[in-house]
Amino acid sequence: MRQHKNGRKEFDVIVCGGGPAGFAAALTAARRDAKTLVIEQSNCLGGTATSGLNFGFVSTVGMHSSVHDELYERMSRLEGTRGVYFDPEVYKYVSQAMLEEAGAEMLFHTFAESPVLESQAVKGVNVVNKGGRQSLYSKVVIDVTGDADIAAASGAPVEKGRASDGRMQALTLRSRIGGVGILPRTDWRRINQLLARAAAAGEVKVPEYTVGYLDAGGEGVRGERTFNLDMATGVDATNPWDLSKAEQESRKRVWELLFFVRKNVKGWENAYLIDTGSYIGVRETRRIRGKYVLTREDISACRKFDDGIARCSNWMDLHDPEVFKEKSHAAYIKRTSVPEGNWYEIPYRCLLPERTENLLIAGRCVSSDRATNGSLRIMPTCMATGLAAGAAAALAVSRAVSPEMLTGKEVRNLVKTSGGDL
Repeated sequence: MRQHKNGRKEFDVIVCGGGPAGFAAALTAARRDAKTLVIEQSNCLGGTATSGLNFGFVSTVGMHSSVHDELYERMSRLEGTRGVYFDPEVYKYVSQAMLEEAGAEMLFHTFAESPVLESQAVKGVNVVNKGGRQSLYSKVVIDVTGDADIAAASGAPVEKGRASDGRMQALTLRSRIGGVGILPRTDWRRINQLLARAAAAGEVKVPEYTVGYLDAGGEGVRGERTFNLDMATGVDATNPWDLSKAEQESRKRVWELLFFVRKNVKGWENAYLIDTGSYIGVRETRRIRGKYVLTREDISACRKFDDGIARCSNWMDLHDPEVFKEKSHAAYIKRTSVPEGNWYEIPYRCLLPERTENLLIAGRCVSSDRATNGSLRIMPTCMATGLAAGAAAALAVSRAVSPEMLTGKEVRNLVKTSGGDL
């Protein structure tokens, strides 16, 4: 960081958000010698992986970037992993250590409010924290807020929700539950039937369309479980009133489900709640409209691009009533997945918003249609797009140009040399 005599704080790269995408972006930029700042509204890195208690990586082609693999290996040294699962506290510590070692600065308890704009060029961000409102300056800003907050405030075009009615996917407040046994998957069919009856009797208030899909998946590192069930629907998570109501209702759902499994599930009689996420899990809000919009047709065709900077094979996971009501959920997954062993790529152009300079986007709000967003929103893919954004930002700074001036092919090659899994 450079601080002028007038107190103005300047960086090469400011990363807005410390989730998986933001962590990868900041680490990559800092390791490529860019003076980097991460702005995070909570008190730690990790986002949905830590504060959201989503403590497992979804397996996908393209997940094994150097950033992901180093994070996982270092967590494993501290006995903080088990298969795809990890301990959120170990994640917080290891990711922070990696950024500190790379020389990146972190500013917690700070909300990135809006961009500092000169015409259509982003020159930094306006933030709010205990110090009040202040402006921080940089050559490049990376928006990894999950909600495209900076992009939207800059005037860049964004889309939100389903085209027909604006509906967005359901939200889930994740939890950690101790004192339980691990059940075979076949037992959950019976439990789902019991849940459906309890919901019909008004004992449990969960969305009607999900009662056949109670998921206590996620065994955690030490056998703890979680309820990964849709809990709040009809919510716009960019609306603070909606979001607050969803948090309140979902906390009730967690306790109702806990009482339900204590009463009905053998081996769960002594189940207890360890904790819930510091904030609710949001699957969908804004998506930018970028230089290229990735579509479900691109996924179906397993399309590759000259400027492909990340790859993914996850199915189009949309938590919509129509999806859950299908006769065969497995058939839906198969129909919306790429063929086994294949993948699609995300072009660098999807990280570049229209009409705004010096701004890169990574994570779940990159440029795509809604169905594609349901596929690429998983943490490993968000991390991969973050790595690409961080590498591109550092290169743009070194050349004193805006990121959109870089060619897609050179960014793709840079991602490879930065440890991207291509």
